[in-house]
Amino acid sequence: MIKDIRNKLIELARLKTTWTYSHLNDQLQLGLNFDSSYDRDLIGEWLGEVSVHEFNKNRPLLSALITHKSNKREQGDGFYKLCEQIYGKSWQDLKADKNWENKVIADCFTFWTNADNYKKFKNDN
Repeated sequence: MIKDIRNKLIELARLKTTWTYSHLNDQLQLGLNFDSSYDRDLIGEWLGEVSVHEFNKNRPLLSALITHKSNKREQGDGFYKLCEQIYGKSWQDLKADKNWENKVIADCFTFWTNADNYKKFKNDN
């Protein structure tokens, strides 16, 4: 599952786009029900595993490309809490900083649209 999610996130980065949690769930046929806190936690764990893997390889956090449906199109609190652990900054401060959020997304786009990076790292699961 993690490999499929990572591959889809790389594809999104190459297309320079984001998806909602629901869109990811539907397109990868994950079968999650987001009315269930268990399923919401599960998608968060999977996305977190992808981003920790990428962070450990000095690459951008791919899970930044998955957002809520709301007009703000922001990541879930779990994303920011993971970033708090990774970067040592308050998750609330990170969430409030839209420039930081946009940079994380832009970094994904820049890294994965680079043909050399794509060839070299696309199968690094």
